[in-house]
Amino acid sequence: MRWLLVFSVLTLMSGAYGEALLYDMGAEDSALMQGFQRVTEEDVYSAQRGFGWDKAEGLRTYVAAYKDPIENKSAGRTDPPPIYTNALTEDCIVGERPRAFRVRAPQGDLRVYVLCGTSYNLRNQYFDFTVGVGGEQTRVRFEGGYQFRNRRFAVRAAGDTLTIALDPRSKWVINAVMVWTGADDERMKEMIEGLHEQMYGLPREVMAKWKEDPPPLTVALDKDRVPAQDMARGFAIFHKPYVECVYPNTNPYTHELDPQLRIFASPGEYEPLTFSVRAFEPLQDVTVSTQDIGPVKGDTVDVRHVRYMRARPNYRTYERFRVVPDVLEKFDRLSLPAEHTHRFWLTVNVPKTAEPGLYAGAIVFHANGHTRELPVRLRVLNIELREDPDKVYGIYYRDPLDRWASADDEVSKAYFRRKSQLEHADMVAHGTRNVTMSAWCKPEDDQGNYTADWTALQAKLDMAREYDFKPPYVMSINTGGVYRKHMNNESYGSHLRSVKVPPQAFFDEMTRMAAFVEAERVKYGWPEFLYYPVDEPGTSAAAVEFMTRLLEAIRKAGVKTYVTADPVREAFEPMRPFVNVWCCQPFNPQREVILKDMAERDVQYWCYPNHVNGENDHTPVAGARMTYGFGLWRSGFRALIPWIYQANIGDPFNYLDGSAQDFFNRSEPEGTPVPVAMWEAYREGYDDYRYVYTLESLIREARQAGRREAADQAEKQLQYVWEAIRVQTKYKYDDLWAPEEFDVYRWLIAGAILKLQGSA
Repeated sequence: MRWLLVFSVLTLMSGAYGEALLYDMGAEDSALMQGFQRVTEEDVYSAQRGFGWDKAEGLRTYVAAYKDPIENKSAGRTDPPPIYTNALTEDCIVGERPRAFRVRAPQGDLRVYVLCGTSYNLRNQYFDFTVGVGGEQTRVRFEGGYQFRNRRFAVRAAGDTLTIALDPRSKWVINAVMVWTGADDERMKEMIEGLHEQMYGLPREVMAKWKEDPPPLTVALDKDRVPAQDMARGFAIFHKPYVECVYPNTNPYTHELDPQLRIFASPGEYEPLTFSVRAFEPLQDVTVSTQDIGPVKGDTVDVRHVRYMRARPNYRTYERFRVVPDVLEKFDRLSLPAEHTHRFWLTVNVPKTAEPGLYAGAIVFHANGHTRELPVRLRVLNIELREDPDKVYGIYYRDPLDRWASADDEVSKAYFRRKSQLEHADMVAHGTRNVTMSAWCKPEDDQGNYTADWTALQAKLDMAREYDFKPPYVMSINTGGVYRKHMNNESYGSHLRSVKVPPQAFFDEMTRMAAFVEAERVKYGWPEFLYYPVDEPGTSAAAVEFMTRLLEAIRKAGVKTYVTADPVREAFEPMRPFVNVWCCQPFNPQREVILKDMAERDVQYWCYPNHVNGENDHTPVAGARMTYGFGLWRSGFRALIPWIYQANIGDPFNYLDGSAQDFFNRSEPEGTPVPVAMWEAYREGYDDYRYVYTLESLIREARQAGRREAADQAEKQLQYVWEAIRVQTKYKYDDLWAPEEFDVYRWLIAGAILKLQGSA
């Protein structure tokens, strides 16, 4: 069987590991890993059996085996499963009370491996528990579904029974226990490595179908030109602008070696500091710390390592991947392989009270007993950056508060609420103050009433208010449920691929549903909603007729509509009179067209730039900054609202499993956001726009004050930057500024601000 034989060492029968004791927790009728003993929730310890639970109460078994592709009828395709399973990972036992698994084991020094996770999608569960063996304890935390954690112990058994204690804060979960002596170390190491290869990656026969794209070209490294002291240390440090991606094979130019890092910022602004390390030998005990940089205290600098991931070139691509720089992970100490380049990403937050001036500090890099100091120069500008009240920086969002509302234990509820708070704070720190939501209610019943539970929606709106988010909010509604009610339980499919134009009764009910939701909005004092009935409708004749009549029906309720469709497509022209917000992927139509249209009628143009979010491998960092700053300024669009803040399809740290790649930001076990470089580029683009808007505002104020000559000079500088932008509908990789130019143009604008302020 191809799924039982995922790695050759696991085909060996019981006894192949000497005295190793191997236990597979799960159901009586689920797959059993060859060479393992089956353990069900009913197996209580007895001397005769030699293993089992202290009690069989309060245990529950979950089984979810994913071996084959899954038919996706709505989208008309076959998808890979969310995660690939084997006999150990397809099932698990869960408990909500303290329990102990006991094993009759030999006395002496023992190694213990405990596998904890679930392939069953317990999406509303947060697992938080302690695993204890002997005198050792370790905590395990993760969101339920498609994730696995392993814990290892080295203990000395004095008696004949070894106890694995499971103590839940919420619930615990376990898949397998392995116990062995030192004599089996090498064989067990081989087996566990094979298990991890499949568990944290893909099965070998599946992975064999995936082809790796060649790495990007890089300059040849002339080691003769690397300073002798760097060769002696085993590493060289260099710098490239953060908008330029650094890959494992990236080599430095000679002028990039031995850098001095320079940044400028206004009070309250965040600014990246990055450097890269080319390792000539394995690097051990790697640490990075920061000295004070004037008003910036060293312990406030966020220090991260850029983790490489196997990623799909596009989120729907199958069987093709690249190794790319991705998540910015926290670390204490690292071990780094030789003949690779590694990037470190530091973020400086200049205090709002910082005095203008030029300050010095240093980053301290340590590896293999060697220490290097990188000098840092920070210029704090006498500028108070302003926010454009007419712009909306939003993002599609799967709020953890949905799972908070459905979780069945207080620890899980507290986790999901806290995660939502952490993510909202993270969005604010990145300039994002608007998210999508859902006002979902059941279709109308026979008495003409609607049933809705607003618990989660109210919590989301309260959270948005707490973090000073900015309406209107895009609000999806249950169009699909009403359609199924009127169409014999048929689905209209993804992007309306299977839609048929329903009877008038459907459209009449959609008017009433929108009116009901709007009445509830007014009743509870909620902010303005934009009604979002269908995502990305197709261009077929049936889809357009359906959407046109649907939007007209919703507008009859006296509300505003939101459509994710490209208005330049001729097929969508019938929808135009009933659309209040066109949200399209590119900056299209052109600036002059949308400004004229917005001036003449009640319509806005928003952009969901997925080319710098979901539809890539997280490498168009420069395109993301351009989109969020100078590109948005040049476009005339009112809002940016990409898909999505975070999407987890399978294992959040395996981008090759599941029907699509996981993206955007990741999470720590306790819920703290883990950014990707593009998310940091969003903030940098947002700051670019703030510099632009600040200068525009000061120019207007100077003219009003009669300082025409100073205003004209500043206007010329701003116009110079305006004309330097190579206008595109999508800023991604091509035809962008050189990496160094982004900060040059920001500096030109900052200089004009300082000069205009000085002329007052």
